Amino acid sequence: MTPTSYPLIRVDLDHRGDWEVELPDEVAPVRCHSLDEARRVAFRHAAHSQRCELVICDAYHRVAHRELVGPAA
Repeated sequence: MTPTSYPLIRVDLDHRGDWEVELPDEVAPVRCHSLDEARRVAFRHAAHSQRCELVICDAYHRVAHRELVGPAA
C-alpha cells in the first residue's frame, strides 16, 4: 500500500525574520510577524479545508511539528 499524499501547509522563517505560511491554494505565502500568529493562520486554514499535512519549522528550518489536520476523509 502506498502512502496517501495530502496538500501541505508549511510554516517557516523567511530571510527577513518574519514567519511565512505556505498554503496549498495560494500562490504567495502569508507573512506573519510571530510564530504564534503563523500557527493560528495555518490551523485556521486547515480547519476550513480538506485534510492536509501541517509542517511547522523552527528558526533553523528544522521540522519542529508535523501532523495531519482538517476534516477526516
